[in-house]
Amino acid sequence: MSKTCPRCNRSMEEGFLIDSSDGGMPTVGGWHRGQPIRKWWGLKTVKAERLAITSWRCMSCGLLENYAR
Repeated sequence: MSKTCPRCNRSMEEGFLIDSSDGGMPTVGGWHRGQPIRKWWGLKTVKAERLAITSWRCMSCGLLENYAR
């Protein structure tokens, strides 16, 4: 699938956001509903509610568009 930048009308490329919170191992970044619940060791999350983030970057102006799937 190809995408065009809504800002400058140039080509965008697909990518992903990296999250290294899982024991220091890189994983795809995730989206969670609601406000973060902070614990002393990090954030409380429910893995089943996590949606992977797909990111598109404009190769000209650098605009990022993120989608949770």
